[in-house]
Amino acid sequence: MTQPTLDETLVRRLSEIAAMLDGGDALADRPLLDEFNRLAETNIPFSEFQGVSGGQEHIDYVRRVLTAAQTPAVDTLSRDELVEMFTRILDDPSDSAYLAYVFTTIEKTFADSQVSDLVFWPGIYFGDGDNARERSPKEMADAVIARHGRRSPQ
Repeated sequence: MTQPTLDETLVRRLSEIAAMLDGGDALADRPLLDEFNRLAETNIPFSEFQGVSGGQEHIDYVRRVLTAAQTPAVDTLSRDELVEMFTRILDDPSDSAYLAYVFTTIEKTFADSQVSDLVFWPGIYFGDGDNARERSPKEMADAVIARHGRRSPQ
């Protein structure tokens, strides 16, 4: 498994467009929206760009969008590989590109859209409000696998 390599020229251009769309005018900025979606090979609505800067940098948003588009589900993803992914995240939780890759891979593979909560807000993930708990990479991998098992048809 490898993290997708993004075209940095494309990332910069899409980031510029995303910044112009964020807080822009839906009608007047339609050509920019069309350019973004054409270049990114997406179909993102104008409304999704509103407020991006309040939650993340535009460049991080673009990297997340492109990573999601280029990251497939990995049906053969093993527990050991999950442990390795969580270990790397805990070693450097500020690597937003890697976070996007891991979270997308796990979401697509295990249908677990709350995996970022598992890492950063475990009380939300487990539904008990205990966000102070610390989990090891092995415990995180087991939690994803267990949740997936509960959601799979028997």
